[in-house]
Amino acid sequence: MSRRPQVGIIVGSTRPVRVGRPVADEIATLIEAAGGDAVMLDLAEIALPLLDEALPPASGVRSQPHSVAWAERIDALDGVVFLTPDYNSGYPAALKNAIDYLKAEWVDLPAVVVSYGWSGGASAAAQLTAVLSYIGLDLQGEGVRMPFQPTDFDDAMRMVDASAFVARSAEPLRAAVAQLVEVSAQAERTAA
Repeated sequence: MSRRPQVGIIVGSTRPVRVGRPVADEIATLIEAAGGDAVMLDLAEIALPLLDEALPPASGVRSQPHSVAWAERIDALDGVVFLTPDYNSGYPAALKNAIDYLKAEWVDLPAVVVSYGWSGGASAAAQLTAVLSYIGLDLQGEGVRMPFQPTDFDDAMRMVDASAFVARSAEPLRAAVAQLVEVSAQAERTAA
């Protein structure tokens, strides 16, 4: 009997008030429903410092405990969702930093980009997709863009209802996640 594919959700925002984590929690339920195990990788909790290894990531040599732990967490995945906000037409520095820590762990890893923002995070998604393609991830489809509406937020700019926000993009998100879980399961069976 094969184990369920382990699908990571990398929460790209580390801001104290952010949309990413509640949206990631909703995506986790979709991964579980599609037959995968969601693995939350919240960069605010992981708190990687700016890349501080002496040798380039492509060397595979890591001297810092946080680098080793991060590599092990990514290496254990069968697939990954990159969840990114659009900050000034780009994706967050914390997400770029987390990506840049590794090389071999990313190669051929099935992935999907989910972005959000006032324009659905289109600019951030385009930049992130270019980087992920360059380093060799196996990107599935075009990803999912989730646009904000003014009613998504209260006066303090906190999201009112993450499940309602995600529900507006439910069909493309469900399809993208299902495809990712399926490809991740095949990759896991091939590797087993």
